Amino acid sequence: MARILLIDDVPAVTTLLSAVLDGCGHAVVECNDGTSGLAALDGGSFDLVVVDMMMPGLDGIEVVKRLRGAGHKIPVIAMSGGSDDFPASHSLKLSEMYGANRLLFKPFDNDELVAAVDELLGS
Repeated sequence: MARILLIDDVPAVTTLLSAVLDGCGHAVVECNDGTSGLAALDGGSFDLVVVDMMMPGLDGIEVVKRLRGAGHKIPVIAMSGGSDDFPASHSLKLSEMYGANRLLFKPFDNDELVAAVDELLGS
């Protein structure tokens, strides 16, 4: 069982992804913005981070950037559906540039998420 931090500003997304990951036996901590996500990382030990790139305030790109800037080696899955002004491919490319380990384009299926989690956790 891994401890996974899930950061997304859409409650329906965190609820769904938490249920999927919990069903795989993982303990999931949900945060609804980048600021609370970074605070959770500072206050706890996690095996993996799953973060949305497009959030108001502190976005996922900045979360990944700060994580890596602070020397955290924790695996990161970046996910994005993009927007009209900023396509998902752009935000995911930036997240990869700053150190995300895997990229998922929203919408993705549960099996794709589980496969990425298993691969990064060595399961």
